[in-house]
Amino acid sequence: MAEDVRRGALKHRVSLDERENITVTGVTEVISFDEESIVCDTQMGVVVIHGSQMHITRLDLESGVIEAGGSIDSIEYTQMSMFDQKGGLLKRIFR
Repeated sequence: MAEDVRRGALKHRVSLDERENITVTGVTEVISFDEESIVCDTQMGVVVIHGSQMHITRLDLESGVIEAGGSIDSIEYTQMSMFDQKGGLLKRIFR
């Protein structure tokens, strides 16, 4: 299955249930997470999940799946350049 993820065979999908539980597929990396947001890289770009009392209930990067719970306020796709490996978001904020 890991080879399928690298080849792009796993489709990206976001499923939200009652604004409390979310499942995202096609995840390649979790960039950061805390009680207010989860930032993950997917095959379709970087996804930021905003909310409160956020917690990851399942993470399987081999299958490309993340499940999380909490009070979800928004789901946002962002440009990868904000979170790039050559300095990251914090370096851009504290220039």
